[in-house]
Amino acid sequence: MVVAGVALIALALVVVIVAPRVLTRSAWTIDHPRTALVSWSVAVLLGVVGFVVGIALVVLTDRPLTDPLRLGDSPTHGLNLGVALLGVLAFVVAVRVRPGAEHEAVRDAMQSGAAPQREIVGTRVALVEADHALACAVPGRSGGVLVSTGLADLLRTDELEAVVAHERAHLTQHHAWAVAVAESIERAVPWVPGARAMARSTRVLVEFAADDAAARRVGRDALRRAVLVADGTSALGAIRASRLG
Repeated sequence: MVVAGVALIALALVVVIVAPRVLTRSAWTIDHPRTALVSWSVAVLLGVVGFVVGIALVVLTDRPLTDPLRLGDSPTHGLNLGVALLGVLAFVVAVRVRPGAEHEAVRDAMQSGAAPQREIVGTRVALVEADHALACAVPGRSGGVLVSTGLADLLRTDELEAVVAHERAHLTQHHAWAVAVAESIERAVPWVPGARAMARSTRVLVEFAADDAAARRVGRDALRRAVLVADGTSALGAIRASRLG
């Protein structure tokens, strides 16, 4: 069991070191963002499970099945186990979507009816009075899609539909949770390069995945024009537009 445990720990370390290098340097991830997101999840799962199971096999070797943790030998064993479980619970609690100010605006607009609402490409959209360009999606029962009038006024009809389709894809593909998990892992182990790489990649890949879904729904040209209007001055916006060209 010790050999198997050490092998699993070694495998987990290899995955943690190699997977980020492969997934951040591979060109195919740009064209297949959803596959890349799944690959990141699998790599994290293999790393965590391999490490935990490996440690368990090493620690529990030659211990009696009736009391493998030897809780009866010393109360400190129980205390250590309790601390470990609290650590896992704290991480689970940390993995949640933290709404920003614009997200709260979506919920307020949806619940109070203060903002005019329209149905665009089958999606209920709250139009909020604001001069700056803004579009966002908030998950949950009280969430939805918000578009500022400052952005809507700049867009043609098909471009506005493309923006809404993009935000709708974030909701239907649960991108907020993918980003929340990646960022929680980064906060939990910030010294691990793979954790930082996963968080950065996830934030970009969800945009590419949403673009692909929106392009299938309303067309690539309309979406490309919308990206240039809404986000064409940023580095990511330029990459998104080039990818759609």
